[in-house]
Amino acid sequence: MVVVWSETALAMTVTVATVEGRVAGRWQGSFDESGLSMIDARGLEASTTYVVAIGLDDGRAMEPHVIVTAPRSDDARAVRLTWSADIDPDPAYDSPIFETLADQEAELFVSLGDWPYADNPPFPESLDDYRRRHMEGRSPPKLQRWLHGTSVRAMLDDHEVRNDWDAASYAADTERHVVALQAWDEWFPRRGGPPVRYQKWRWGAHVECFLLDTRSFRSASADVDGPQKTMLGAAQRAWLLDGLAASRATFKLVFTTVPLDFGHGVDHWAGYISERDAILDAIADLGTSGVVFLSADQHWFATQQHRNGAREFQVGPLARAPLPLPDLRPGVIARSQEYSFGVLDASAEGLRVRALGATGNVLWDESFTPQMLTLRRS
Repeated sequence: MVVVWSETALAMTVTVATVEGRVAGRWQGSFDESGLSMIDARGLEASTTYVVAIGLDDGRAMEPHVIVTAPRSDDARAVRLTWSADIDPDPAYDSPIFETLADQEAELFVSLGDWPYADNPPFPESLDDYRRRHMEGRSPPKLQRWLHGTSVRAMLDDHEVRNDWDAASYAADTERHVVALQAWDEWFPRRGGPPVRYQKWRWGAHVECFLLDTRSFRSASADVDGPQKTMLGAAQRAWLLDGLAASRATFKLVFTTVPLDFGHGVDHWAGYISERDAILDAIADLGTSGVVFLSADQHWFATQQHRNGAREFQVGPLARAPLPLPDLRPGVIARSQEYSFGVLDASAEGLRVRALGATGNVLWDESFTPQMLTLRRS
């Protein structure tokens, strides 16, 4: 999907060509009343670097974007993905991190939410207000080199709507939540669209990604924990476990916008322990190898070990204030209070997971075989 926003243009032309200049496709698009235009650029070759050129009918041409299409599921070449969360355009959060992120030359970035911080004051009241927050969240010059050199898969978390939103806040202020979610869907379109946002995809022979929606189906955080309290909802939970059981990828990357534990408060899996433990037990019973959890949200880097030996790597923020660290608890292997993102290198040799700070400083570097990432009943 190619998504373009403009306040002035009425139409656009999208041309996709190889780096050698061979045109692979050209599409025409028009802008709707919100200023958005979307093109579903189908028919591209797998595992190919393309240059995307966008021309507007008002005479402007956007800076070219360079993307790499996903490799086929039987393609065993090495791949690199990155992930993180939390992007606020406020200059107070400036750092070199987006230049450092661009330097990784990853094929895909997985965004785990809080982009944009739509609930910054003044609080948005209308659909157009939320749309403008999305525009503002992508416009800063500090983001441009990075955004022009990678593709993005994204999931929302809370600040795209309001802080710590759940079933209770949705019920109490439904209209605001509906328009905020509509704006998010417009700015992060996906093939198939509603009714669900969670998704999985292959990225070559060695990687299958499972991107969880930990907001849309969750029970109220204030509910008493137990079998009835859910973060994912029954359908998404079954989808995850069925997908892990069926996956033939060497490594299964489970992206959860909120961490499994060891954070502040209960606006993460610590408030949904019954369901979390049931999922970790079910994965152990499957005997599936190569499963790792990747998260963000809590505004510091951490690497952690959970029930049944499940490993988690938590990164972020990209551009929001790092938060004070809570008391250290068993299961936390290492952590650091600074801007950060994660880098995943998967190949026949294994999975290398790194967490890098704003200047490229290495916060963690660890490599795994699939067997090392096999959950076993505690």
